[in-house]
Amino acid sequence: MQKAVNTLVSHVYNNGIRHVILCPGSRNAPLTLSFSRNPQFECYSLVDERSAGFTALGMAVALGKPVAIVCTSGTAVLNLYPAITEAYYSQIPLLVITADRPTEWIDQWDGQCIRQTNIFAQHILGSFTFNPLNPDFNFNEAIGLCSFPKKGPVHINVPLAEPLYEAKNEEFVYDKLPSVPKHLDLSVGVLTNRNITNHKKIILLAGADAWGERFKESFELLKSKGKIVVLADVISGLHASQSVPNWDVICTVADDSLKQILKPDLLITIGKFTVSKSFKKFIRSHKSKEHWHVTNNHTIANPFETNPTEIEADEAVFLEWLMKSADHLDNSYNTSWLQVSEKLNASTESLFKTSTFNEFSATNLILENLPKNSFLHVANSMPVRFVSFLADKLNGIKIYGNRGTSGIEGSISTAAGTSMMSNQPTFLLTGDLSFFYDINGLWNQYLKPNFKIIVLNNGGGGIFRLIDGPHDLPEREDYFATQSTRNCQRMAEEFGFSYYKANDFVSLQMQFESFCNDKTKPGILEIFTNPENTIEFYKKFKDLKI
Repeated sequence: MQKAVNTLVSHVYNNGIRHVILCPGSRNAPLTLSFSRNPQFECYSLVDERSAGFTALGMAVALGKPVAIVCTSGTAVLNLYPAITEAYYSQIPLLVITADRPTEWIDQWDGQCIRQTNIFAQHILGSFTFNPLNPDFNFNEAIGLCSFPKKGPVHINVPLAEPLYEAKNEEFVYDKLPSVPKHLDLSVGVLTNRNITNHKKIILLAGADAWGERFKESFELLKSKGKIVVLADVISGLHASQSVPNWDVICTVADDSLKQILKPDLLITIGKFTVSKSFKKFIRSHKSKEHWHVTNNHTIANPFETNPTEIEADEAVFLEWLMKSADHLDNSYNTSWLQVSEKLNASTESLFKTSTFNEFSATNLILENLPKNSFLHVANSMPVRFVSFLADKLNGIKIYGNRGTSGIEGSISTAAGTSMMSNQPTFLLTGDLSFFYDINGLWNQYLKPNFKIIVLNNGGGGIFRLIDGPHDLPEREDYFATQSTRNCQRMAEEFGFSYYKANDFVSLQMQFESFCNDKTKPGILEIFTNPENTIEFYKKFKDLKI
């Protein structure tokens, strides 16, 4: 049995995977021994499978390559599901290897036996069973599915019979395998029958993409020409290469008459989803004549209710074609957006200069002072919305957030995984509820001083105080915001983090520099805000006039 497991591990290596998270357990012992004794792997031991799954996801984001995660049988497997779902929708490559009990013991009232075959079927690129007792298995097909034609999670379930430790004193031998041929994407798309000459107003929107920065040169060229309005979601990797950084704010505060002027004839999208709810509302109510979605792997949806036409093309090839095809356009449409942007930017800056201390204005100050070439992971609910509104402050900052399913779980763990793979400063901006929800993300012996967590502590889930619906309910604080008096200082002490706190502009300015420059430990900066100040400021923000 161990020999067959070693063959599986050899194929994992042969498919380019070098980083493996091993969650402690007994049923997965043959897998754990095989990975950990192979010096060609970097192995990490993390106890909580839910946190470990998101840590693997963050590692994969930083590496741009698949990361493997191994766990024992039973409910340990289910704890991986939130991260797998996020990886599926965000197209992050993960290889999930789960130990299982032999088939004959399932549903026989034996310990840690659940139905693991196809357990992630609705949110996985491929589900496979590798039986070491019958090891006829297409390893390259299964493992390679993580990366081609789409990126995402793949599950290999491995039923293991006792004895599990028969090879504990054995020196393992790993198979020497021929290299796996690289997949060549030769897609040039069917562009000859596409025509944009009938469209005068074109928006190109880059949706979320962990590695969208690969299109930076094309976006900057399109921006410099000024003939197409180039917009980029805050976690597209292209936010610094767009025409109108404050487009999310424009779509939030513009009235119908202005939206009628700004609506496109043709909307072109690449990537996936967008943080901006306001842009979705804008396009849904002011539909373009056409919507093209460019994809080389059939990743397409209908978030704007526009029934987009799929353009099957490599994105880079399409962008080159678009640059040549847009020569007939003038700059008037782009100029309309820029004029609105400039006017609104002045109003926004004035509002922030006169604001009380609140979590939105604190975020503004943080973004203005983040070290260049930092990585910023943004948690869900209000932090990612604040950052989307303030995208013009983010030049030189790489952004990521778990927007595939937009859950509050896993924010610490994902950012931690990214920090583990890099020496650059890695920041997490999170609310207090999301922070405490993923507290086991701090239970990680591999964290380095480059990992810095900023907690906006407003005593609960602040989003429910701001969005329409729950903000004026009498049950808001008890059952939606779940008001809390917890703070992060004890957590920092428990897990060996430096701790800083601020409760006004002066203390935040003073503490932030020390927090960023601390090279001795990972750090937590806790910012205490009054929820009522945020409610008042956010109302003024949404009432800005253009």
